[in-house]
Amino acid sequence: MPNGYPDNIDKLIEPVVKVLCEHGFKTFESCQGGEGHCSSEAFVRFEGDEIDLIRAVDICGLYGFWVTDARRIFRKVPVYADGNSRNARLLGKTWDRPFNELVFSIEASLMPKDTG
Repeated sequence: MPNGYPDNIDKLIEPVVKVLCEHGFKTFESCQGGEGHCSSEAFVRFEGDEIDLIRAVDICGLYGFWVTDARRIFRKVPVYADGNSRNARLLGKTWDRPFNELVFSIEASLMPKDTG
């Protein structure tokens, strides 16, 4: 991780991850989407609050990345009797810390910007 981001990022989403990291965002998951990938959508997930989500959309737009959706994700995670072991008795689920997700149109983002 010499540049502050992992080296195993999908090639088509890598430029977006680089830009977000360069602007101080802490990304933790990304995918270029499509067949053979974890999602049909290209996305980047990162930590932060609602303002960070808005900032990220604006920054991506300045770099010519076409954000098709900006999401604030709230999800439930399992709670185990001993705190964290998957071998322990499941007590139920509780809300995890929310995170942000940007969804992109990769094909559109790779097209040259009209400087016109």
